[in-house]
Amino acid sequence: MTNSPEITFQERPSRFNLKKTVLLDLGKLKYLYNGLGQVSYQLGKKLGKYNAPEIDFYYLLPKRFDTVFFNVADRETISLRRRYFPFTCRRYDLWHSTHQDSAYFPSDSQTPYLLTIHDLNFLEEKKERKAMKRLRSLQKKVSRASAITVISKSTEKIVKDNLDLRNIPVHLIYQGVKISRGNEKKPGFAPSKKFLFSIGVILEKKNFIVLLDFMKLLPEYKLVIAGKNTTEYAKLIEKKIQKLNLADSIIMPGIISDQEKTWLYQNCEAFVYPSKYEGFGMPIIEAMNFGKPVFLSTYSCLPEIGSTYAYYWNDFDPKKMSDYFLDNIFKFQKKPELSENMKIYAQSFNWDNTVNAYIKVYKKLLGLS
Repeated sequence: MTNSPEITFQERPSRFNLKKTVLLDLGKLKYLYNGLGQVSYQLGKKLGKYNAPEIDFYYLLPKRFDTVFFNVADRETISLRRRYFPFTCRRYDLWHSTHQDSAYFPSDSQTPYLLTIHDLNFLEEKKERKAMKRLRSLQKKVSRASAITVISKSTEKIVKDNLDLRNIPVHLIYQGVKISRGNEKKPGFAPSKKFLFSIGVILEKKNFIVLLDFMKLLPEYKLVIAGKNTTEYAKLIEKKIQKLNLADSIIMPGIISDQEKTWLYQNCEAFVYPSKYEGFGMPIIEAMNFGKPVFLSTYSCLPEIGSTYAYYWNDFDPKKMSDYFLDNIFKFQKKPELSENMKIYAQSFNWDNTVNAYIKVYKKLLGLS
């Protein structure tokens, strides 16, 4: 008589103790230099150094990042097996999907599943059919979740308005913002005169195009818009720059290094960010950390994150934008305390606060509190 083959399952990792195990899905590290990539990197690194005597942290990582986080036992590399046959993979006591677009799930349906939702921008960016398809997909994840975290009150409202949360608890946890100082590098494209700064992937939702006619009325300034500039929207902006004869006034260098970004924050006259759709708006807090006046739109979460420390354009008419800018940057420069108060406010968005908030949620879901 022959024995039938057995299907074997991977039990949760063991370090010969009774610690609970938490898996962080950090798949967005493959886009290291965009917002979600940086959030994944900073959260993973901070938790890797966190002294949590009741919890061990593990990381689901893209292959090229499999040496980023400490001990080999602490990581699992993204694979087809993990995506399509999760029941054959390692088990954990808690699974944290750090962004809503992940295709990876725990090994069994009983594992507590924490889902972080950054935004629902696709509802505005996509055509209705595609938007509804993505919303249905996200609803399945929400229905599976044991708890949800959101990164702003604005996102929380949109989530509650568009998804069936049933009795799933929702926790507001603002992102931390990591500021690098002392390693600045003047870029080769650095303007030789006063300049304004903005940064982000050059997409329509960022609304950078309204800055062009605005800059036409500010000949004493130049403007640097950093970020991926190979998009169709970037090409549209470049065409308008040529049409308005602003090629000497507006610089779009593409993706820049952290050292160059630091230099630009330190040396710009102001940060301008007329975005329409944001889940959090990390560059706002980055600029405030350097004490720079920040000019924003009134859309999505920007008034929430900028609070009373930012200036807001209520109208994208170029003349109104430039008049408002000149009036308020003059007032800002005359009151040094405004810059100092802004820095104090910005420093509250740090990774220690963010990680402590996540630890509280982890412990609750693990039955440790």
